[in-house]
Amino acid sequence: MTAQILAVAESDLAARTIVERLGRGFEGAVSVATGTSREIVAAVAAARPGVVLLGLGTVGANERAARSLRDAAAGGRQPLLLTLCGPGDIAAANRLATDGVFDHYLAHPDEFDPGRLAVSARLGLRLAGAAAGVGALTATPSAGSSASAAETPGRARPLILMVEDDEFTHQLVAVTLASHDVEVVFESDGAQALDRVREVRPDLVLMDVVLPGRDGVALTQSLKSDAALAAIPVVMVTGEARREILMRSMEAGAVDFIVKPFTPDALVAKLGRFLPALR
Repeated sequence: MTAQILAVAESDLAARTIVERLGRGFEGAVSVATGTSREIVAAVAAARPGVVLLGLGTVGANERAARSLRDAAAGGRQPLLLTLCGPGDIAAANRLATDGVFDHYLAHPDEFDPGRLAVSARLGLRLAGAAAGVGALTATPSAGSSASAAETPGRARPLILMVEDDEFTHQLVAVTLASHDVEVVFESDGAQALDRVREVRPDLVLMDVVLPGRDGVALTQSLKSDAALAAIPVVMVTGEARREILMRSMEAGAVDFIVKPFTPDALVAKLGRFLPALR
């Protein structure tokens, strides 16, 4: 592999720590950049990486670097920008990723499973089309990513259907579950969700509360009223932890809920309660 990943940090030591956390399989694939936003832009222009790991210490510093890189590219070729952040910055990183400043966020390597950092970097390369011989993976309503054990007879891996209209959340879930023995498919339109459940017969449904076409709570009620689908566990995904929303979700038949923004570890732990392949 050529230098397809650029690790950016406030010091050479910090950048090399990120590189070390990537582990084996990335030898010769990673270069390092430090300095001002102008120097970082110049380093990216010279290295032309598929993925830039931004580890400048704060979400604000990563945001400034990301915006400088976006401006410098000006509609041309852009690498995927993955920001590394502490647990307290996840909400801000999620907002900026949703706004398109970052392509994805990860907890900083000092507090994060290095294996997941490597998985995310590899998926980033695939998304950027930078890995030789590996096609790009897109998180779209029909895209696949991962699933689990033997909930459905005759199925090699369990299948998760995520009903969610936010593409960034699609990518976050795809990246998080890519290293697990599960398969994931996505549906963005609430009006089509029940038909999709009947089509793929998932082992678990991740259901956003707010959807175009139909409310996620109402969808859950309809799913649970269908005898052929009622046994499928539904985990609600909500951006608000309001008691009213959570109570409505539980009354509709959901088995649990997870509040956005969530960390990768929180998602795996939540789904692992219902899918043995994620335990």
